[in-house]
Amino acid sequence: MKIKTDYITNSSSTCFVLMKKGNILLDDFISAVGIEANSRFYDIFKRLFELCFEDLTPIKEFVATDKWNSNRNSVEEYIKNIFSEETLKRIKDAEKKGFNIYMGRLYSDNDVIESYFCTSDFVIETPNLIIDATNDGW
Repeated sequence: MKIKTDYITNSSSTCFVLMKKGNILLDDFISAVGIEANSRFYDIFKRLFELCFEDLTPIKEFVATDKWNSNRNSVEEYIKNIFSEETLKRIKDAEKKGFNIYMGRLYSDNDVIESYFCTSDFVIETPNLIIDATNDGW
């Protein structure tokens, strides 16, 4: 028998909404978060960029297949339930402006940067990019 004596945790995830118009490059993202390329925080936000853009699902598909949406609520109900009215308004405004709307997940049990952002809530907003990660259950 083996007994684990080091840190044991229950992993979790949180989802975010990403709204974008056109292609968003790393430089655009770095500028959006307000840091310089020579900043000590560059690698942290480069990793956040990778996390936010590597596994996106169109919002309607995400909501329809999310295991936490057992009642199969509409996108509008889903967003109001797990985010807020403000997030729903942000999504509707972005759709009117021609943004593509996606959702993704961050996990607490991967690397330390992903874990940090998984347990934080934030909004990044520029004319061509909006990331709403205010569904922080921590």
